[in-house]
Amino acid sequence: MNTRTIIFVLLLLSGCTSQLWQPPSYEEKITGFYFTDEKGLLLVTGQKYSYVFEASDLLKNSLEISRIIEFYPRYTNFKLDQQNNVTGKLELNALNTSDKATLRELGFPKDEFGNIELIFDLNGKRYEVEGNYPFQKLEGDHYVIVETPESGVSKIGKILVTPVAVAIDAVAIVPVGAFFGVLGVMNKYDI
Repeated sequence: MNTRTIIFVLLLLSGCTSQLWQPPSYEEKITGFYFTDEKGLLLVTGQKYSYVFEASDLLKNSLEISRIIEFYPRYTNFKLDQQNNVTGKLELNALNTSDKATLRELGFPKDEFGNIELIFDLNGKRYEVEGNYPFQKLEGDHYVIVETPESGVSKIGKILVTPVAVAIDAVAIVPVGAFFGVLGVMNKYDI
């Protein structure tokens, strides 16, 4: 067996077993938002849950102006703890040249290259909201991956299952790796 085949098999083995150690998470589709001026809060509605975050004036102004200026959002590192506290980052980027100029005129912060990139650390809570709020609906689909807490029992289960997963991966993947190895040998001698 050549070195490439062995490396390929080892990579496949590590990939399947590492999936076992991925933190549990769910995908949330964000459907709208609402600001409460008196309390400085941002309410966000999703298909599964709703979220309440502390909101700065810059965040409020950024989301309100996003109705006329196009921002490209990026949601990262959203995590939920056992008390339903949610943390994460929201990044808003303006890529259109005229939008950047308008934002600079309005006093939005810019980097050394004149780009408008706003990064907000969000801290809040996850709720099931009842009642009607005048949520502003989002035009496009916005999805956020939220990591959820993992119980100690499931971690112990993963520790116990990992050697079995490695053995199963080896049994299932070695024949696949051998198949690709045979194909490589066949291609080498093809005329």
